[in-house]
Amino acid sequence: TDIPSIGPVSEEQMWERITWFLRELVPTAEAAGVRLAAHPNDPPVPSMRGVSSILYTPESYQRLLDIVPSPCNTCEFCQGTVSEMLEGNEGMYDAIRRYASQDKISYVHFRNVIGKAPVFNEVFIDEGDVDMEQAIAAYRDAGFNGVLTPDHTPLLECGAPWHAGVAFAVGYIKASAKAVGVEFERRGPASTALG
Repeated sequence: TDIPSIGPVSEEQMWERITWFLRELVPTAEAAGVRLAAHPNDPPVPSMRGVSSILYTPESYQRLLDIVPSPCNTCEFCQGTVSEMLEGNEGMYDAIRRYASQDKISYVHFRNVIGKAPVFNEVFIDEGDVDMEQAIAAYRDAGFNGVLTPDHTPLLECGAPWHAGVAFAVGYIKASAKAVGVEFERRGPASTALG
């Protein structure tokens, strides 16, 4: 496809823009009792089509959160994307603990991948590089009490391809949580919350 480019945008310009945005928006979010949740760049690469990324490393989340320190300035922790950022998998559990212990994760896209950006595959929740039971234990140990949402579930060949994949993911999440002694509270049709 022939998608027009907006031209080059530097990383410095992107940080200036998100700083302005957060300084304007966070006070309104606080007044409304809303938590803003930033999703990382997906895929997590330094730039796309000449536009620099700012959330393509686990550390960049901290820089974003520190711009306007507030309970309303948080991250949407996309576990699959964060996994794509890291050389090894131990860093995943460290990142979970780092942001969950600060109460800076509003919710989690709980998915798995094989490989690292830019070469990776989104896979079923039990097939990827991340040990999902270890991940749930890391959320629990860091005090996370929020929603784990299945995300980017591969489609199955059946009458309801997306729904079947999500059903598998939800069942796997619940079984993994039970295996590490975590109880869930139902909060929506396709989400589970550590409670």
